[in-house]
Amino acid sequence: MLSQSKARAGWILAGAILVQGAFQAAVAQEATIKIAVVDLERVFVLSESGKQLQQELEKFQQEVQAEIDRMKAKADEIRKRAAEGGQSLTDDKLAELQKQYEDEAIAIRRFRDDKQREGEKMKNEGLRKVELQLEPVFKQIRDERGYDLILNNVPGIVVMANEKVDITDEVVERLNTVGSEPSGG
Repeated sequence: MLSQSKARAGWILAGAILVQGAFQAAVAQEATIKIAVVDLERVFVLSESGKQLQQELEKFQQEVQAEIDRMKAKADEIRKRAAEGGQSLTDDKLAELQKQYEDEAIAIRRFRDDKQREGEKMKNEGLRKVELQLEPVFKQIRDERGYDLILNNVPGIVVMANEKVDITDEVVERLNTVGSEPSGG
């Protein structure tokens, strides 16, 4: 009877060791964190959505520069009239031309500042649209690959990353696929 008790105790101990081992394995699996990195700057540069935004911003900048050039030409014309008429114009007329020139210079600065703010707003809104397109792409990749964390590969945030955790190319490819699909609304 004593040997049956010892045998039973041995089986219980063996069972407890197996359960403990299985529990430790489950905890170890739960503790494993799967991480990926993505270079969002490259995504914006390489994706069709990002390229389209860049083209819109470049077009806007060209239009702004053309208007600034037109305004500068007008200001230069006023300055030229003042310089050429320096001897023949009255002091009042010279002062009036000088004031017109200063007003034009102020208008150019205001225009440039306003358009710079407008361009920043356009850029931020465009980036936000791309980010909204990226959200389902990231969710899909996260769910398919079981990532717990996807980080933007930015110096100072990600110190070092192996190429095998960089999903940038896949994100660009999927974003281009999503961006090329007809929208439902």
